[in-house]
Amino acid sequence: MANVLKSSAASELIAKIYLNEQLADVHFVFEFDDDVQKVPAHKLILASLSPVFHTMFYGSLKEGNEVKIEDADANAFKEFLQFFYLGEVTLNMENIETIVRLADKYDVLEYVNACAVFLKTQLKLDNMFWGYQLAVNLKNDELIEFCEEQIARSPKKIFATDAFQRCDKNILKRILELDLTCKEINVFEACLTWAKHACEKDELDATQAANLRFQLGDSLRSIRFSAMTIEEFSAIEMSNDGLFTPDEFKDIMFTLTAKAYEPKIFKQNSRLYKWNESDILKCDRRISDRDSAKRLKSSESVWFTSNRMVLLGEIYSASTNGTNNKYNHRNFNHHNFNQHNLDYQQIDAVNVTIAEIGSDSSKKVLYEGTSRTWDFHSPSNQYRLKVVLRQPIMIKPQIMYEIHFSVLIDVSSFSYDGEWEPTVELSDGLKIQFHRNPFHMDYDTFSCGWIRSLSFNRL
Repeated sequence: MANVLKSSAASELIAKIYLNEQLADVHFVFEFDDDVQKVPAHKLILASLSPVFHTMFYGSLKEGNEVKIEDADANAFKEFLQFFYLGEVTLNMENIETIVRLADKYDVLEYVNACAVFLKTQLKLDNMFWGYQLAVNLKNDELIEFCEEQIARSPKKIFATDAFQRCDKNILKRILELDLTCKEINVFEACLTWAKHACEKDELDATQAANLRFQLGDSLRSIRFSAMTIEEFSAIEMSNDGLFTPDEFKDIMFTLTAKAYEPKIFKQNSRLYKWNESDILKCDRRISDRDSAKRLKSSESVWFTSNRMVLLGEIYSASTNGTNNKYNHRNFNHHNFNQHNLDYQQIDAVNVTIAEIGSDSSKKVLYEGTSRTWDFHSPSNQYRLKVVLRQPIMIKPQIMYEIHFSVLIDVSSFSYDGEWEPTVELSDGLKIQFHRNPFHMDYDTFSCGWIRSLSFNRL
């Protein structure tokens, strides 16, 4: 039976001949003005790992013992050669773009992926767009996905970078196809800034709408004008006369104002906004210093408006009084529900519907789902229903929205404590106002017990 022994001699030997002039059989030559540098290497080692080097040194059209390199400098090429010789490679951001391009050029995919892993640890918002352009050019899916996720989460900061303003039209088009978590008016303004920069680069008058339109081209139709308010689009049209064709203007206006109109030109789906756990604004309706027992209903609706555009991502019910007893894996308050003769298994699911209400009382359903998540708050010794939306919903300013909760059993014998504020003011001037149902004024939506708090993201 053979014994397997580990030997580091081979790897140590290869590491020792990295940049070894005495044993080299090929040199890469770099000329800059009158300065000529030569980097030593070894054909066999390079060819064993790169099919391109194998063809260069052992193919039908063999290179000589000197290879001139014009798309990299000597220092970057030395860093690139580390991959062929060293067990531990040291990279830095100064040369990383050149190294990635060399790894791609010489078809060493493993090294491209290693550089992508390194870049993911180094890219920040100020250089994210640069990394994204590099990833797209290299067709590196892993790095593309990483950059697109970061760009979608913080588009306004990315739009403010020089790299975005200098990007080519194809990259701009890719960005506009992403699910950008910001107001659509911010997307348009970023595109306009990009177009002005492109005009200046091409020595065109950036004050002329025709030139801006020329630079934007088809990218203009990737902007989701349907997500804007009529006031926002009107301001755009007034400030940029001639940017839209008559048919485009009519298509956008009808989309914003005409019920059930199907756009002919701007047919994009709504963006799927990303929920940011680190930027949550909590709208809690409860007036803490008032306690009043209220009866729950099997079916309840809450109507609200916002004075600003935000994302709605979470909904919480009123808390229920109880003990710290927990009943099975659902962590449900068994003691509290037994004292009201309710079977917790029957109320295990709550149906949730969210709709946008039109001026004619028509409803556009934005979300339908079932929630089974109950949170226990140990300090207050209470439970509450937690609804996390599968996809956050964009809440437009001054538009009425309805949140409807329903269960299949009679819960009228079950009560909660609390009085609810009709208006809640949050930071940055955000104001959420709760309303009586304007079509059923006798229905007191102020005191509906199911829905106590809402969680928003800024846009």
